[in-house]
Amino acid sequence: MPINYENFIEQKYDSLHFSEVLRTESLYKGFCSSNERFEKTLAIMHQELNRLFQFMYSKQQSNGHFNAAESRELLEYIKLYEDMNYVLKETGYSFEINSDYKQLIDCSKSFLQESGGSTIPHDLPKIELLNYEPIFTMRQSISIPTPSTAETRRYQIKLIGEGSYAQVFKYKDEFYNKNFIIKRAQKNLSQKELERFKREYEVMRQLHSPHVLEVYRYDETRHEYYAEYADETLLRYISHNPNLDIYKRKSICNQLFRCLSYVHSKGYLHRDLSFTNILLVHYEDGNSMVKLSDFGLVKEPDSTLTSIDSEIKGSLNDSNLRAIGFSNFSIVYETYALTLVILFVMTGLQNIEKIRDEKIRNFVLKGINHDTNKRYQNVDELKAAFNETF
Repeated sequence: MPINYENFIEQKYDSLHFSEVLRTESLYKGFCSSNERFEKTLAIMHQELNRLFQFMYSKQQSNGHFNAAESRELLEYIKLYEDMNYVLKETGYSFEINSDYKQLIDCSKSFLQESGGSTIPHDLPKIELLNYEPIFTMRQSISIPTPSTAETRRYQIKLIGEGSYAQVFKYKDEFYNKNFIIKRAQKNLSQKELERFKREYEVMRQLHSPHVLEVYRYDETRHEYYAEYADETLLRYISHNPNLDIYKRKSICNQLFRCLSYVHSKGYLHRDLSFTNILLVHYEDGNSMVKLSDFGLVKEPDSTLTSIDSEIKGSLNDSNLRAIGFSNFSIVYETYALTLVILFVMTGLQNIEKIRDEKIRNFVLKGINHDTNKRYQNVDELKAAFNETF
């Protein structure tokens, strides 16, 4: 017999018999507007976990013994959290707990006793107890049609990135046994911005390159699109691998040259090259594939979406674009940004003042020359200089 989730929540709330002042209640107001009891149950768990963990920390500092009554109370609240988390995981009430609290709960379960109190281990994780922000967050979920059947499957989605323009969620599709992303437009976008967001999808859909992030379908109702998942940003990969060998660094650069040459051959200018818009997919054989994403600022032939061009520009773009206008962006501004990306890939440097090698300095200074006529005039020219320099 199917579970009535509202009744389940009400039973859990009623079982608490909580009569104290609920100081955390305001943290969960509007958390789940359809069920006030659910909000209050989370608020009670939050407040009581904080109280019991604080008491545990104080006892660790004194005699190292956690009282029997408090041990039982904490076990009861842990069980309440785990029961609700499990039963509600595939519903609109699905939620998760702060990762530090989860670590402390898992550790506590290993030593808490039902009777006689509990000996607190010396290596008990010390976390910051949150009094003014929620420790619980709602998981979001989506329904995805299963290929070749009439069924749909519900998947939890996890927010992995957010900007003023869109949110990016990750989920694992059980049918394909692989991760995908959903890029969803922010709710406060204007109609013009929503048109640009959809156009980003349409442009990426038209580009057929292994180095452009693949997109699959657009949802008109939610203003979101589905795309392949990449493992990490260029920024993270280079920053976390300072000893990366020169062959892998050159491979990334050569993939970027192929990617941008292809994009330009189709009449597009990306206009937003950055260390975070360039992604990487890693494979078991040790190879990594560059994936260019975020075509929201793309310049295309005969576009009518130019009215907001002067207000937005990419993070690595030439500051002189403010004077000439973003709508006048040309290929020499793309090679400007690409030069800085190449510098970062090959050296890890983001500041040209720190360049010590004269050959590399000359390579970069040409790419970002104030006189646009003296810059690399296209990707092929930049690639030729790259091969001579590195």
